[in-house]
Amino acid sequence: EAMDQVNEIYDVARGAQPNTTLADATISMGGFPVALRDTRDYYQQDIRFIIVATLIVVLLTLMVLLRAVIAPLYLVGSVVISFFAAIGVGILTFQLILGQELHWSVPPLAFVVLVAVGADYNMLFVSRLRDESPHSVRYGVIRALGSTGGVITAAGLIFAASMGGLLFSSIGIVVQGGFVIGVGILLDTFVVRTITVPAVAALVGKANWWPSRIGPRRSAMRAPAEIA
Repeated sequence: EAMDQVNEIYDVARGAQPNTTLADATISMGGFPVALRDTRDYYQQDIRFIIVATLIVVLLTLMVLLRAVIAPLYLVGSVVISFFAAIGVGILTFQLILGQELHWSVPPLAFVVLVAVGADYNMLFVSRLRDESPHSVRYGVIRALGSTGGVITAAGLIFAASMGGLLFSSIGIVVQGGFVIGVGILLDTFVVRTITVPAVAALVGKANWWPSRIGPRRSAMRAPAEIA
């Protein structure tokens, strides 16, 4: 509230300048609320660039590693969805239930962390899916979930548990950050990676790997027999 009042005071002062001897004067303000306001404004300006740069770098990295265009698009999109879901849970918990304003620094920080970690988990799954789906993407989804499910789930639980430790902090920002990131990791582990990404991959089919192609591999020659 104090930071918002800084803008109101500045506007009132600027409005009183015209047609006075101070019309050309420069208005400056000092104090802790002003410093926080400036920090918030600079942070919000920088974070726009950081968010765009993060998405572009992660997307290009996935495209290079997977040698595909379609799969990286929905992988990044699924992580962004889990981020917004985590922010929604955070707003519901802190603002509507606990009556606390979600700090302005929490969403950008959570975005960078969740995109990085979520893309890493999805990359592990899709890399395995690529190896297991020369004949059938649906078969590859089943095999990939079976081989990577335990590892990714364990990693997600460990990460979320470490974020849960931040909930015992006496600093509100730390508590909010740990909660939002932890919720985002759990959503990515048990919803996005387990349900959303496999479902989209199965629906897209062979187009996942466009423009590259996947030929039959020795490890996949047993697929029809095993399914039968």
